[in-house]
Amino acid sequence: MDKDLFVLLLIVVIRGCAPLLILRWQFAGGLLCILADTSDSILQDALGAEPLAGHYHLVDKSFDIYYLAFECGVALWRWTDPLARGAAAALFTLRAAGVVFFELTGFRGTFLFAPNVFENFYLFVAGMRSVDPGFRIPSWRWLVVTIVAVGAPKLLQEYVMHYRESATWHFVKENILLWR
Repeated sequence: MDKDLFVLLLIVVIRGCAPLLILRWQFAGGLLCILADTSDSILQDALGAEPLAGHYHLVDKSFDIYYLAFECGVALWRWTDPLARGAAAALFTLRAAGVVFFELTGFRGTFLFAPNVFENFYLFVAGMRSVDPGFRIPSWRWLVVTIVAVGAPKLLQEYVMHYRESATWHFVKENILLWR
């Protein structure tokens, strides 16, 4: 089998199946989806293949929205906290709209205005619910503080990745893991 086809099939299987774990394990499934998200770059580098060349962003963002939709579905249908549900829906919608706008315009700065704060917010709430199933966000003020706290690191990551166009995986690989 051709190496590029093999890597493409691995990416599709990993990224396509990982979100199913969210339905069983809200928090752990979300964390595993982040690992699956990085798997495409790692697999391509490790195996010396580029099956997504020229289409990487479209494929990556499509799979991102796919797994984030699973997380949003869990938030809407399983969380009982109306503040958390509403915030999750709004943050997911902002991100999805940003991805569509980016794909239509190619404007990388879009991600500074539509950062993936949803993912961090979802993981925070799902993580808290895994410790305390009755967890609720107690007030609007608490909600705003939470969104700012979980959103700041994501905004920085979006700036580095999309505005400065510095690939996170390549930075970690070359500067932290010293894998050249």
